Amino acid sequence: MPTKSVLVVEDSPYLAESLADMLNIKGYEPILAPNGREGVELALDRHPDLILLDIRLPDIDGYEVYRRIRESDWGNKAKVMILTASESIGNISKNIDLPKEYILFKPEWSVMDLMEKIDSILQD
Repeated sequence: MPTKSVLVVEDSPYLAESLADMLNIKGYEPILAPNGREGVELALDRHPDLILLDIRLPDIDGYEVYRRIRESDWGNKAKVMILTASESIGNISKNIDLPKEYILFKPEWSVMDLMEKIDSILQD
């Protein structure tokens, strides 16, 4: 069975590396993008099984990343989770059509909670 890949679009190097370490431990292939433009390019090129997307990024925000990914045939069906510290559920819901369980707020979640949610999503 091929390894499932997870694209982490996160501008905090510490958090991105921590997530990559945990994904490796769980047997997933992490793909890291430090900004929105690279996130879009990697998503459309590599077609990861899941995208972990921050909203506040240094170049284009997560809303624009999400929109650009969704424009492609593959991206329209891609699994995306939002990880954010800076937005409200209302703001996110206005801009991104995802179930609330696919939106996690930093620092309200633990890495173990996140890994359980990733496992659950990727088993679908």
